[in-house]
Amino acid sequence: MLDKDEFRSALGQFATGVTVITTLDDEGEPHSMTANAFSSICLDPPTVMVCIAHGTNTHGYMENTSRFGVNILNQEQQELGAYFAKKPEDRTGGVEYHYSESDDNTPVLDGSMVFFGCEVLGSHVYGDHTIYVGLVKEMRRNESGAPLMFYNSRWYNPAAD
Repeated sequence: MLDKDEFRSALGQFATGVTVITTLDDEGEPHSMTANAFSSICLDPPTVMVCIAHGTNTHGYMENTSRFGVNILNQEQQELGAYFAKKPEDRTGGVEYHYSESDDNTPVLDGSMVFFGCEVLGSHVYGDHTIYVGLVKEMRRNESGAPLMFYNSRWYNPAAD
């Protein structure tokens, strides 16, 4: 059996972009969570996937709403990436952000490079996560700046190296 810490360290060698997954909570208010377990699946139909841990609020909300947004962050949004990586009860400080609404009322994190509004097509429980497959129903692009990246358990800017 692989050592869990060694496995995590090895996975950290894969540089990823950073997204914020948005959905609505049980009161219909915006809820967000930072995630790098995101990928495109295919172009026709336009589908993506996200992996959400079972112990998160996001998991329960997505089960209820069957829709989610994927907001791809730019380097200037590192503070937001760190903020939404915390549990909601641990989110303190003066981090400013705003939402607008997608066509189906999914929260859009303003200033994101790209937003994908998705309807859950299917899900697969594996271990302590659920893999959600989403049909992209809406897309918004605001491609200013460079993407926010994560590598080796830290924020990463390849242009700075």
